[in-house]
Amino acid sequence: MNMSCSNNNNNERMRLLNAVSQFGFALSDITLYLDTHPQDQEALDYYRRMNQMYQKASAEYECKFGPLTQFSGQNEDIWKWSTQTWPWERGFY
Repeated sequence: MNMSCSNNNNNERMRLLNAVSQFGFALSDITLYLDTHPQDQEALDYYRRMNQMYQKASAEYECKFGPLTQFSGQNEDIWKWSTQTWPWERGFY
């Protein structure tokens, strides 16, 4: 994946944050189904697709805008979690 890690575009930020939210919701939903249908191959395939899309959207968001959670993006020399705009804040600056 060849993505540029600098972007201050609020529309791009919201697009990626929405994608992360949508794929995260799909993952939560399908895991509930898989709890009661663990051998449903179609559901497992859907889970894998959604997980791959979630990971890609999360990585792109974090590359461009900073960590989504306090557990991600901390391989650097400073603690970015508390110095970045929080992912849920609408007033990006």
